[in-house]
Amino acid sequence: MLKFDLRGVEVRLSAVRQDAPPFIQRVDYELIVDTDEDDTRLDLLHRNVRKYGTISNTVAAATVLAGVIRRRAADTVA
Repeated sequence: MLKFDLRGVEVRLSAVRQDAPPFIQRVDYELIVDTDEDDTRLDLLHRNVRKYGTISNTVAAATVLAGVIRRRAADTVA
């Protein structure tokens, strides 16, 4: 759909769980993208993931979903 050029993606998740009654209160994520696309395109990818992503929409309907997208640093190995 976006024709976004990337070499890989890493997803980091953390969640806050309530014990009684048990449920997930919040999910935080970090999307780390290995790409040469510019920052505008990276932001567009993030907006599209949030708007059209099946999993992100399902989780966001059930709890607070917050996160960021960033470029993988050139000197790190995935």
